[in-house]
Amino acid sequence: MRRLRVQLTVLLALLGMLVVAWGATIFLGARDAARTSQSLQSTIDRFDQLRRRSGELGGSFVSIETGRRAYLLTGDPATYQAQVRAERRSAQLFGRVRELAAPWPTLDPVIDGVADRYRSWLLAGRRELAARQTGGAGAAGLVAADRLADRQFQALRTQQADLEGRLADLQTVTARGQGRTYTAAQSLAVRTAVMVLAAVALITFYLRRAVGAPADALRSASGRLAGGDLETPVELGVENELGAVASDLETMRRRLAGRMEALERLRHLSAQVVGATSLQRLAEVALDGLQPEVGATRAALGAVHRNGQLRLRALAGFPDPGVADDIVKADQELRRLLPMAALRAGQVVGMPDVDRLVKPEILRELAARMGIRSLALVPLVSRGSFVGLLGLCWTEPHRLDREQEALLGLAGNQIAGALAAALRLEEAERAAGEARAVFYAIADGVLLTDPFGRVTAVNRALEALTGWTEEEARGRPYAEVLPVNDQQGGAVDLLTRYGRKVPVAVSSAPILDPRSRVVGGVDVVRDVSREREIDEVKSALISTVSHELRTPLTLIHGFAELLVLRDMSVERQRTAAEEILEASRRLARLIDDLLSVSRMESGRLVLDPRPLDLAAVVERILSPFRAMADRHTLRAKLPGALPVLWGDPDKVEQILTNLVGNAIKYSPEGGEVLVTVEHGEDSVQVSVRDQGIGMSPRDMGQLFEKFYRVDRDEVRRAGGTGLGLYITKRLVEMHGGRIWAESRPGVGSVFTFTLPTSGELAGSGAR
Repeated sequence: MRRLRVQLTVLLALLGMLVVAWGATIFLGARDAARTSQSLQSTIDRFDQLRRRSGELGGSFVSIETGRRAYLLTGDPATYQAQVRAERRSAQLFGRVRELAAPWPTLDPVIDGVADRYRSWLLAGRRELAARQTGGAGAAGLVAADRLADRQFQALRTQQADLEGRLADLQTVTARGQGRTYTAAQSLAVRTAVMVLAAVALITFYLRRAVGAPADALRSASGRLAGGDLETPVELGVENELGAVASDLETMRRRLAGRMEALERLRHLSAQVVGATSLQRLAEVALDGLQPEVGATRAALGAVHRNGQLRLRALAGFPDPGVADDIVKADQELRRLLPMAALRAGQVVGMPDVDRLVKPEILRELAARMGIRSLALVPLVSRGSFVGLLGLCWTEPHRLDREQEALLGLAGNQIAGALAAALRLEEAERAAGEARAVFYAIADGVLLTDPFGRVTAVNRALEALTGWTEEEARGRPYAEVLPVNDQQGGAVDLLTRYGRKVPVAVSSAPILDPRSRVVGGVDVVRDVSREREIDEVKSALISTVSHELRTPLTLIHGFAELLVLRDMSVERQRTAAEEILEASRRLARLIDDLLSVSRMESGRLVLDPRPLDLAAVVERILSPFRAMADRHTLRAKLPGALPVLWGDPDKVEQILTNLVGNAIKYSPEGGEVLVTVEHGEDSVQVSVRDQGIGMSPRDMGQLFEKFYRVDRDEVRRAGGTGLGLYITKRLVEMHGGRIWAESRPGVGSVFTFTLPTSGELAGSGAR
């Protein structure tokens, strides 16, 4: 292979010939000039030195340019130092040239022009060198794109050539000044000059062919690379050092082109992972983006949970998704296998051959089930925090090279950011879902409005209160969806969509953003119908109890006063005492009813179950009523055989006493009161029928509620607190039975209750 040094050897030989020829000319000229004048010889010597120093100066320019270009291409510090040494040499030569050119003042402007152009060229070149040192080849390429240094160098070469021309002219003038005495020397010089010119022409042609053209092609190729052209191949066509440089440039071009393609795919991957809205999609996008680069066919994505533990969140590329369960089962073994210290430090860990790793049998089976032979663990670190792990899997052994590790590290940074964003989105959606669930499930009505008073959301409770669905209410004015009016006493009534008034309590508050600006409002609406009903019941209780207490107390007080203040016969005294006794019994019953209600509602009233003969209880209850109710006929209809029940005899007697007493009380005209007992497979049914005033269906709606009394004159005249049927219903239910009523106005009523034959009672327990 021909080398550039061979070519330079030939060039030096030619230059040697040129020097020999030139020396011969100088020698002959000097010999002839010595015959005329010693001063002429000194002039010629100075001129000769000037020419040599000028030529050396031009050579130093070439050395500087060569060093600069080499450093821009390779970044080798040695080339940079060579250029610095060439600059120092040029400064010395400039001083020497000025010193030698002192006898010829006409050369000063030319030398100054060369010096100015030289400084401009150095300044432009140093800008490129500085960009190369600070920003690398790319930055230097951007600075060199305007080719200012190249233009300055060409201008310098032109001025250098002009200087050479001026020196040649001065040489001619000097030669002519020798006069006829130097005719022979001039003739010899001319012949030598012709020879020198021929040699220069030959050398120039040779350099152009052997060095200049390849160098220009190499410079053009380097310029294209510096300009970002990675598509055009670098082809020189010579087999020397320049050809080797061209081959290296071509290799560099191919590698840069591959890097650019990889970076482009990485950029595309970054765009894809940013758009991934779920962890499953993120794993799929990461695998699709990295598979062309590293050849992985499967991927597993893990994320750090709130408790700091790494958990599997998504799989991609696995033909059997069921391996996720196997991975979860082997969680503890996998944790011991993972090099968490290296991963948390951000290091990509490759496992070229999984089969060679020492691992438990469960992990060997897991690897076989997953169908993987090689594994790469890519840590996902976002803002200095380890947020997850991407596992890339190969079905054959695979070893990562340095470029693949670097690429996976860069890709991991992109995927980590997307993973952190996806986890934040997942957490926000979870929190929003919980808040939404709480919002819609809260028992009180909630209404949200925007800053302009338009409804943005209502929950289910408010839909039930107002009659507006959320879809219908959204965007409507607040006052249209939630019309309320204040009543006396501070109460508020809500007018529903269908015109019904509902007593409510409304709490309102503004919604503020972090800057304390109002961005909406929230209203909590609570249905206080029950509270208002309780207040009404309390009022009714106070009124009823006061009335019921006043009546017997008035009787007791009146008859007691008669007994004390008046003399009455024994018969009248006995009648007054009987009235006092009856009033006290009525007062005791009222107090017993109130105590029973209190014990029931506090849970202190329990049953004392025992074997119970229901037929005997019925007869025992009817017997005293027959003696007192002279206008009523009390009759019992009992089957031939009744099963023995388990129940509290006292409470069953209280149930029958209340029902039979009501039947007599609300039958002011008399009539028959019939108690019927029937038994089925698992219960006994007891009915109390009267022929009294009866009730309408509207009056029976709240029949078994506390303090409820039918609003009729006959009922008001009969008196009562409205607690008897409430107590009766609770006692029946405590026995595990149920009670209901049937009635027609003017015909009478039938109250029926059941008692189970089972021994299990709802309210049994020790007293």
